[in-house]
Amino acid sequence: MVVCVLIPRFQLTVAVGDREELLSSPAALAPEPGREARVGEVSLAAEAFGVRAGMSLGEALARCPSLALVPPDPAGVADAWERLIVRLESIGAAVEAERPGLASFEAQGLVRLHGGTLERVLAAARTALRHPARLGAGPSRFCALAAATRARARRPQVVLGDARAARDYLATLPVALLRGR
Repeated sequence: MVVCVLIPRFQLTVAVGDREELLSSPAALAPEPGREARVGEVSLAAEAFGVRAGMSLGEALARCPSLALVPPDPAGVADAWERLIVRLESIGAAVEAERPGLASFEAQGLVRLHGGTLERVLAAARTALRHPARLGAGPSRFCALAAATRARARRPQVVLGDARAARDYLATLPVALLRGR
């Protein structure tokens, strides 16, 4: 069983810092200097205007003229993400960090270490993180990611069973889930 840890808008949250009011209004990570003019992660309010991560800056501003551009903080993101990875590793997990805000680990070896159930492994991971995160578990990494996208901060989503159960679970989800990969 693979466990996925998903922290939506992690880079934007770190870049905003203590100016949390920006997250409740249309906001996006500004393009990095010297790179293509595309916005980074966006707030929920910006998504309501149709702004998506990776969209060109001109199109994003055309869709939402009140869009606040937050300067990216790659060093801050790397530091914060490393701290969260170390916390997960402290429970014995061999963490595979895909990108800031998304990581996974195999739960099989941790089940006996944390009381014999997957639920206790998930609880140990949540406690170790000390940060709101969506946790999902499934027989494959993609299935665990799909479960994490449907989970809520305190209610992990678990897909039990084999490949057939995973296929049946994934069949009910929108194709847009593939965009995240």
